[in-house]
Amino acid sequence: MTKRPIDFMLTAGPVQLTDKVRSALGGPLLFDYSPEFMDLFRDTEEKFKTFLKTKNDIIFMQGEALLGLEAVSVCGLDPGDVVINVESGHYGEGNRYFIEKYGGVAVPVETPWNTVAQPEQVEATLKAHPEAKILWLVHCETPCGTQSDLETMARLGKQYGKLVFVDSVSCAGSVPVWVDDWGIDVVCVGSQKVLGAPPGLSAMSISDAAWERFRSVQKPNRYSYFSILDWKELWLEKSIWPYTTSVMEMAALNAAISEYLDVGHEEHFRRYAEVARATRAGVRAMGLEMWPDSDEHACSVASAVKVPEGINDEELRSRMVDRFGVMISGSLFNTPIYGKLVRIGHMGSACTPAYALLALASMGHCLREMGHAVDIGAGIEAALAELD
Repeated sequence: MTKRPIDFMLTAGPVQLTDKVRSALGGPLLFDYSPEFMDLFRDTEEKFKTFLKTKNDIIFMQGEALLGLEAVSVCGLDPGDVVINVESGHYGEGNRYFIEKYGGVAVPVETPWNTVAQPEQVEATLKAHPEAKILWLVHCETPCGTQSDLETMARLGKQYGKLVFVDSVSCAGSVPVWVDDWGIDVVCVGSQKVLGAPPGLSAMSISDAAWERFRSVQKPNRYSYFSILDWKELWLEKSIWPYTTSVMEMAALNAAISEYLDVGHEEHFRRYAEVARATRAGVRAMGLEMWPDSDEHACSVASAVKVPEGINDEELRSRMVDRFGVMISGSLFNTPIYGKLVRIGHMGSACTPAYALLALASMGHCLREMGHAVDIGAGIEAALAELD
């Protein structure tokens, strides 16, 4: 029996591509040293400065966003350097692995994985560890559907004289990330999340203070795929590529960031807030529970729903594809939350009320088929009531 194709990609990334992005991805192959491609690359850098409200340098490491996140520890740490690392989920915990792998000493600020660290927790740790050089923050823990107060914590980091490094891979663009105003030294953004481009690129904003840090470590990392400095000293300063660039992925990212800016920040922020709010209301009205401990701590890019007792999350998601062509995300393998939640993604072109209603209806129907009582009509009505 042929399985039904995925008609509606409502995952937490990667996401569906728009026609414009697909067209750019499938266009003629660009030579990396052609004036056309070099101009496109520079144009993408400038658009990202607008996207992140920064005058800092923008670089694009040629690999999925984890490349950029790991590269920060590769390039920015001397043995024994103390890093305050905020951990409210899988990616915060992963940062600790990178910090310790490359010789740093991580001081964790830990929380359960259904909530986020509070500013007072972070400030207490900053006070207790004046020797720390860096504050590492994860803006959105997509596997948990949670999101922290980035502005307040970034400002705290600067108040206490720390470099502020941020993983905003999944949620930049759904909410503000104002790099210069908040004092963020490094922020990493994923191509395959809110912007709706293919996976494979790490967009990064780098401050002058961060560049100085990367240069001043005992063994500055150069001539390496992990070298952030190579992008500064070769491409930004000399217009020489450190290595062959992902030309078509960059063309697609340029199309995606252009589409985003054509719509504008405020409209995107409104859309994400509306769709996430409506989804949460629908989930609760159907008789289900959200995973985050409060809406204040819930992100807008993916609504994390507790899997009801007796329901297998993989079977639920498989049924949604087979019955309705709707794909949502589960929780992550090999983590404490595996099998405990599913996630309805709202990223990119999927951030529309119609897609949220489709996800609610298909999830509700499949849960009923699996023997769990839900009120689909009440869920749809509650979601509709929350639309702007």
